[in-house]
Amino acid sequence: MDRGPLDRWRPRLFLATTLAVVVTFGTLGASHWQPGTRAVDALGLLLALVGPVVLLALPRHPVVAVLLAVGALGTYLALGYAWGPVLGGTVGVLVMVLLTGPPARARAIAWSGAVLMWGSVAAAAALRDEPTRVAALLGGAAWTAVALLIATGIRERLARAAALRAARVDRERTAVATERLRIARELHDVLAHSLSAINVQAGVGLHLLDRDVEQARSALASIKTTSRDALDEVRAVLGVVRGEDAGPDAAAAEPRTPTWDLAALPRLAEPLQARGVVVRFDVDPALLTAGAVPAHLAGVAFRVVQEALTNVGRHAPGARTVVVHADREDGRLRVAVSDDGGPAGPPDENRPGYGLRGMRERVEGVGGTLAAGPVGDGFVVDATIPLDAAPATDRSGPPHGRPDDQPDDLRGDA
Repeated sequence: MDRGPLDRWRPRLFLATTLAVVVTFGTLGASHWQPGTRAVDALGLLLALVGPVVLLALPRHPVVAVLLAVGALGTYLALGYAWGPVLGGTVGVLVMVLLTGPPARARAIAWSGAVLMWGSVAAAAALRDEPTRVAALLGGAAWTAVALLIATGIRERLARAAALRAARVDRERTAVATERLRIARELHDVLAHSLSAINVQAGVGLHLLDRDVEQARSALASIKTTSRDALDEVRAVLGVVRGEDAGPDAAAAEPRTPTWDLAALPRLAEPLQARGVVVRFDVDPALLTAGAVPAHLAGVAFRVVQEALTNVGRHAPGARTVVVHADREDGRLRVAVSDDGGPAGPPDENRPGYGLRGMRERVEGVGGTLAAGPVGDGFVVDATIPLDAAPATDRSGPPHGRPDDQPDDLRGDA
């Protein structure tokens, strides 16, 4: 931190005013109690008040402030005025220097100024027609060092407090951005899949409306069911956002997201099956038992399959067969979705895609890897997830370690 507490004018004004009062009345009192010294006159008061004045007026010029304060102090003592609080004005300038500007420069100038100050005091004492008290000079120098050490400690403490506040603000900002990303991803996954299914069923209904009323009725019923399910999922996401169903320990709990088990995967194929696409599920039965896959990892796998099937429906009109594979090997869950439809063509560069990016962020957020790209005439999405992974920590930056080095919009994802 390049700014110190006395870079603000109000605390500096308070310190300068306090020192001016102390130096004025202290100097007048010291002159009264030290017979044989020169009586304080206008010149003496002017020299004594140089320290408080430059403390207030010259914070941006610490070297000039120190030279003026030390010079005025040396002149004051050399002219035979009384010892005492006049020293406090110069010490106050050194403290001001230490608490303003860049820390390294402030320390160098303040401690150099302290050496210069007490050299000047010693020289002035030698010029006075009175015995020089070495112990008093050493004691004053020691108190000056104590004042500077205290000021250094104050500055370091304030700097640590400012750093902690900045870190807390940064954590809060990161948490908000991460939560916004998670919510956007959840809503994208829900709405992209459901609206894609509704669009397909609406097309079927319009096509059959005049030729097969019962089939059109079935398509409309499917639209109603799909839209109801989509509303339920959106409510679940918004319920998490609004903190509904939160218990007394909700503040300490991990952020929750709607999750599903792998037994629910077949319902994701309904929109494609309505178009006549054959969707085969090759899922290890052991994964379908309760607790076989942690809920947060099952949610990641569910979303990967959901987005992959949605992309098939939207971007692979030639697909006739889709295979969904899920198994467990060496403590890792592998989920792959492949189709035989091939890419629909070059992606629309004016429409950024979020599906593959969201899948990758989900998988990498739990320590897994995801590969997506064309294989033969089709397209494959292949995710590997460690089964001992902790709940996902969303990453707001670009993902790292992509195994396939393919761009996110390789297939114009939803």
